[in-house]
Amino acid sequence: MAVLVVEPEVLGANEASLNALLENVAGEPVLVVARGNWENLDAPSASTGAQSLPAIVIGVGRGSVLSKICDLWTESDVQAKAWQAGFEQSPVAAWTAAMLLRDQPVSVWGGIVNESTAYSTLLSGEYFKKWRADNPKRTSEIESENLVEVEVRAGIRIITLNRPLRHNAITPELRDSLYAALAQALLETEPVVLRGHGPSFCSGGDLDTFGSAPDPAWAHIIRTTRSLAWITHLLAPRLVVALHGACLGAGVEIPLFAHQVIAADNTRIGLPELQFGLIPGAGGTVSISQRAGAHRVLELLLDGTAIDADKARSWGLVEEVVPESDLENRVIRIAEAKK
Repeated sequence: MAVLVVEPEVLGANEASLNALLENVAGEPVLVVARGNWENLDAPSASTGAQSLPAIVIGVGRGSVLSKICDLWTESDVQAKAWQAGFEQSPVAAWTAAMLLRDQPVSVWGGIVNESTAYSTLLSGEYFKKWRADNPKRTSEIESENLVEVEVRAGIRIITLNRPLRHNAITPELRDSLYAALAQALLETEPVVLRGHGPSFCSGGDLDTFGSAPDPAWAHIIRTTRSLAWITHLLAPRLVVALHGACLGAGVEIPLFAHQVIAADNTRIGLPELQFGLIPGAGGTVSISQRAGAHRVLELLLDGTAIDADKARSWGLVEEVVPESDLENRVIRIAEAKK
């Protein structure tokens, strides 16, 4: 791991000079922090060089040129240092996420496959293995027979996650049940509401099941052939999602494929994957990028903290924010309009 602090003008050098910048840290994940005067930088040449640089590039300063050159940008030294701390926590995963996000795929399916490939690679990495060793799996508890409930009410298909005591954290069993429910909905014509019982819509993948596939290659196959991200994308025009409480990792990555996402005012959205040595693996590099830009995915990852519903709306992650008491009525009204 290496952190290099440079003047912005360095990013305007030719590609050979930029590669020389990393010569002494070749083979390591690198973060480049460019801080200083951006006014005289030639944007086209700097963008070409920086975007092919095998390092995360954070720009600190003012000017529209930063968004054209950098993976992340800010005027705040405090914010830049917070992102650096996120990188230092899990540099391999952070670097992998930045490289994946920098070149956006042509298709949703291509993005899902690319993300899964990178995620599966990280499952065999030292950072994930250390996290898994430090956090042994707990004994499985008795689960409800109906992890996903489906009802058709007045011409609206309502799909409800039903693991409330664990904030609807996704296990393989819940994943398969939800996939089956969404696949059936895809064959029908009704508008669909997706919601969750309990204090949260979905807190992401159940940590006790992380790394439970036989090996990373099989994990990739399972993730892509049972992709909740892909089937949600296919259903998106008819789908309305109701978010509330903790919506973390997969619990936000999957629903953001829907065309209409309504958040209760107590919603918290975050991507905690770096602390496990991982990146989003449920489609977040695609769904969040489509709604808010690739830089927001990296920002959520490196910050490591959840944002509130109002910020999520300002970023374009959700269409509306309503009081929690009004959430169900609001999504039903939207679904009714889709009949």
